[in-house]
Amino acid sequence: MRPERWIDGYNLLHRMPDLAARVEEDLEAAREEFLRRLVPLALRGRERWTVVFDGPRGGRDRFPGPLSLVYCRDADAWILDSLRRHANPKTVTVVSSDEKDIGRAARQLGARVESAGTLLARLRKAGAPPPASEKPESESEEGVAYWMDRFEAPREEESE
Repeated sequence: MRPERWIDGYNLLHRMPDLAARVEEDLEAAREEFLRRLVPLALRGRERWTVVFDGPRGGRDRFPGPLSLVYCRDADAWILDSLRRHANPKTVTVVSSDEKDIGRAARQLGARVESAGTLLARLRKAGAPPPASEKPESESEEGVAYWMDRFEAPREEESE
């Protein structure tokens, strides 16, 4: 049976400060960026990755590439109910930092548990793409020259 990784989506997303800050202004954009960052690591392994978001369905039902998405009323409940029905919970790794509740229960059902912090460290080590932003952190010399030329104040014509 193919190994699986089930991620409590918001539990992990809220540990990424730049994305957590974007949730209030544009939840769908924050989720899209979050999923985009997971793809490179998901592609490296042979696990099936499922990201579970609690709350109403939003945006995509599927994300291009190796990620499956689940929208439900309660991510923890979905994960635990699915583990109870799973043919072999030992093949599942649950990613959540909620050690007291879901972590303990998932282990009792036979799953492995990985903290959100551990997965974040793996993402950084794997070279997950940097956050997408509207403007770059710095501009190349050619770019600066281009914009300086475009916005240079008009020169007064010299009188003859």
